Amino acid sequence: MSYGAVVAALGVGLPVCAHAETLAGTPIVNTAALRYDRDGTSQSIASNTVTLTVAERLDVRLVREGQGAVVVARSSGQPTIVRLTLTNADNGSESFALDASISSPTITLLGLAVDGNGDGRYDPATDTAPVDGRTPVLAPGQSITLFAILLATPNTGPDTGTGTSAGLTVTARSVTGSGKPGAGYDGMGDGGGDAVVGPTGAIANVVVPLTTGLAGPALIKSQSVRAADGSQNAVRDAVITYTLEARFTDAVTGARIADPIPEGTVFVPGSLTLDGAPLSDAADSDAGRLDASGQGAAGIAVALGQVAAASVHTVQFKAKIQ
Repeated sequence: MSYGAVVAALGVGLPVCAHAETLAGTPIVNTAALRYDRDGTSQSIASNTVTLTVAERLDVRLVREGQGAVVVARSSGQPTIVRLTLTNADNGSESFALDASISSPTITLLGLAVDGNGDGRYDPATDTAPVDGRTPVLAPGQSITLFAILLATPNTGPDTGTGTSAGLTVTARSVTGSGKPGAGYDGMGDGGGDAVVGPTGAIANVVVPLTTGLAGPALIKSQSVRAADGSQNAVRDAVITYTLEARFTDAVTGARIADPIPEGTVFVPGSLTLDGAPLSDAADSDAGRLDASGQGAAGIAVALGQVAAASVHTVQFKAKIQ
């Protein structure tokens, strides 16, 4: 018995094109064919069909809106609202468990709320607390606004006029699971497939500096981190954005801000700003400069000069982790 040419059609070489990420739970089905000639007749048979389900990659992002410290006034009696944005950064539908705490008893966390109508403004009639501390199920890439509702705690001692500082920490964690990137949860992904922890660890947290009413000048510093993979991990080549918020209740003269570049980092050229306006790194006619004269650690310096009463000035710069 003689056989002619045998062609195994196991795949077709096609150009690879960029597409949106395949959704978790999508079945990937493949059946091959074997074509051959036998005794002058073309025949074919099919292979068995193999199927797999796309795993769910668990990732989340959480960022605050605005910069610098949030003032929670003691005298207003009205709640202070901190807005945050939570994004489902994975390829499947996911809900996220929320947790929040404040580091000082002088400020009370009344609760968290989800923006019910998407207008970005807190309204207790429409923006309600997460059920069982969890967000609604979010589609891949979907973002929602969260509100942290704060109030200065009454009867926590006399108001000395200096104010007190605190920190609000908000954490979002994937309900399916979180942990070390690459960790797996068998059968817990969309469509009955597996779930795998992504680069963010399926957990994100934000720390927002808070202060009660201030009297006299105050300088409040905050930071945020962004790694090359988009996560908030403080790893090599991640960029730290430092925000310095100078608050003045009275008019002053000769005001200036200085901040050394932290050891283990390098200044990002061109990143220095004052109230959103760029400043040059050189010592020239504008208000800022990078001082790298060699006497002590390099640092940024910004001259505010004469400052009016009841004013706020914000300085920002960036440093890269080595």
